[in-house]
Amino acid sequence: MIKADIALSDLSFDPAWKEGSVSVGDGSIRPHAHAMLETLFVHASDQWFVVVRERQASSATAPNASIVREHVDDETFHRLYRECLLWPLDYVMIEVARAGHRMRIRAGVLGSVPVYCRVMDDRVKVSWDSADFNDVPTMIDAEVASHQLALHTVYSARQIYVGVVMLTERASLHVEPGRASYRYPDAMVETAPSPERGQDTLPAFADALQRVITLRPWLEGATSLELSGGMDSGTVATALTRQHGNVASRGILLDGEVRAPQVQRRAAMIERLGLLDDTVDIAAYPPSLDLRTGGEPYGFYREFYLEACSALWASARAQGRRVLFTGIGGDELFPAYVGEVSHRGVKDPAWARDARTYAEGLLTRRASSAARSLPTFDAPESPVPTTSLLAHACRAPDLLKHGQWPVNPLSDPYLALFCHRLPKSSRQGREVMRRYLQAHLGDDVFTKGYLKETFVGVFPPLIARHAKTLAAQLQECALADLGLVDRQAVFALLDTIAQTQAHAATSAFVSFLSLERCARQAA
Repeated sequence: MIKADIALSDLSFDPAWKEGSVSVGDGSIRPHAHAMLETLFVHASDQWFVVVRERQASSATAPNASIVREHVDDETFHRLYRECLLWPLDYVMIEVARAGHRMRIRAGVLGSVPVYCRVMDDRVKVSWDSADFNDVPTMIDAEVASHQLALHTVYSARQIYVGVVMLTERASLHVEPGRASYRYPDAMVETAPSPERGQDTLPAFADALQRVITLRPWLEGATSLELSGGMDSGTVATALTRQHGNVASRGILLDGEVRAPQVQRRAAMIERLGLLDDTVDIAAYPPSLDLRTGGEPYGFYREFYLEACSALWASARAQGRRVLFTGIGGDELFPAYVGEVSHRGVKDPAWARDARTYAEGLLTRRASSAARSLPTFDAPESPVPTTSLLAHACRAPDLLKHGQWPVNPLSDPYLALFCHRLPKSSRQGREVMRRYLQAHLGDDVFTKGYLKETFVGVFPPLIARHAKTLAAQLQECALADLGLVDRQAVFALLDTIAQTQAHAATSAFVSFLSLERCARQAA
């Protein structure tokens, strides 16, 4: 939500608010401008802070509002400061103390648009777009890269570029001349399910969901939502239309056997909820496999289906729709606890185990050793599930570049806490969500065992068709030059996909391609 480039030595100067940004010396802090955000700049005698935060529904500020409070007394300063720390929605705050040229950067609890930071000598750089850190030559963190290549889920401050850290939710970075330190928040207390008492949990679930939907201001005619055809996006669509009208839906239509049921479910929801729909075909916007550098900078995380998503986001922006509701977080709402499923039931699916085997087969001995070590850099357990936070990091920069502000209701920590505490009968098979959808859409949209929409079928034939081109581009492999992957193993995996189009092999190869792009830019 914010970009900054500041020399610590310039913190002895008074900051100045100019045309929507803070200037201090030759540096600046530039809040992201969006109708769902507000900026607060508060300046006391020897300290100041600027915060960019999501607007609340009860906020009296106008869209794109900037609140400037200069030369306030200490009591007012600390009152406004505490208000920011307790802000219930997302925020990023930069605090400055003139004495000692000290700076602290804080992140809010939701992690919907994380920021990245780099401290070099006297200078601090902050950005919500990790691609901005390609401005100077950098090194790849071999340990982080090895874990990512091995398909390990890693959410941490430590990133693929040495010296660049991500502010995980509730974390802070402290900087002063000659020293920088990172502080994680306390881990969230583990939740436990409620006992079965025969109570009807549907009304409480509906109330909790509606509470999340109404937290932010409603911008009439400016909202769209992702409608994949699944239960998660369907739940968000239902909750939105219960509260508001004039809601536009956006969807990517897939090919293969999933297309007909996806189209049928979407059509039913569009008609029954009164949505204004727009779609693109995945075949018309296939994912790019081009590894050549020189184009748009590539960030640490990237939406694999960016081309199709970009087409939808561009059409939304052209129609004046700047707020995008998503179903991210639905997979994490209803966990299974130890003792609720058999040991066999909690194992990963066979394709996931096979994918890890393929991924590990790419690694050199050095990388394999690093990947087998237990990561010591993971962020602590948070109110927002880790996989949701990673999904936010993957998509947010490109959304902001397309003028969209992401809202992920199913990732809300209060809704997650409520759902995690539900009794087993309400969580198993997403039963309470299924009942919610049946109550508002009918029994015929999401029947048990329905064929789910999935992108699984997109990459295997695409990679198989372009195998020769990829092989030619991979004659030069940055990850192989770094000693992390075996070049011949890469070609062997590509050949396996060309011959079998196996989902597991493709999953490992696509993850490798994403990291290879990052490594090429760092070279």
